[in-house]
Amino acid sequence: MACTHKRVNKIDEVRRVEVVTKYEKCPAPEEPELKPLLEELHIGSKENINRIMENTVENKAYIKGLKSTIECYEFQAGIGE
Repeated sequence: MACTHKRVNKIDEVRRVEVVTKYEKCPAPEEPELKPLLEELHIGSKENINRIMENTVENKAYIKGLKSTIECYEFQAGIGE
C-alpha cells in the first residue's frame, strides 16, 4: 500500500540569529589545586576541617573568576549588562 499523503512542514515564523564571529579572549581563572583530605584522620579532625575550609575559599574564588569570564563573553555577545 503506497502512501499518498505528503507531509508538509509549515514555518510559522522566521527567526534571525545573530552570530558573534569575532571576540576577544576573556581572562579565565587558573583551576585551584585543592588539598586532599588526610585519609588517616577522621573527616571532622582539626586538620581535615582546616583543609575543607581552605578548599572552600579556593573554590569560591574560582567560581567568582568563572562568572567573570562568562560575563565577559556575554558582554561581547551583546547579551550581558
